[in-house]
Amino acid sequence: MPSSSEFKDFVLECLESSTKGHRFSAKKMFGEYCVYVQDSHAPFEHPKPLFLICDDTLFIKQYKELATLLESTPKAPPFAGAKEWHILDVDSSALLGEITQTIVPLLPTPKPKNRTKKHKAKNTKS
Repeated sequence: MPSSSEFKDFVLECLESSTKGHRFSAKKMFGEYCVYVQDSHAPFEHPKPLFLICDDTLFIKQYKELATLLESTPKAPPFAGAKEWHILDVDSSALLGEITQTIVPLLPTPKPKNRTKKHKAKNTKS
């Protein structure tokens, strides 16, 4: 069952209130959502994927830096065929803030998308 936009909005509100200095956004993917984080002090930096919302549940990948912090959280695959991820309690703002502060500096900057040959050819004609 796809996640509801109401739950996505609730998660974004909880994330925004749990940490200062970061902005959160979500994009729909196959009926579910990927939650992105962006440093408020670097507005031109690309947002980085951080959480998944699947079946109205918030997931985060199993990072070694979060192992002790999330050792008591349940784990489950967010979708069929996926590895297990940690399931997070959306109402735990202290935990969400600590996760964000720990992981965001370690996330790699997303690579820019390659333009297709068709798009490049169209631009060279002009």
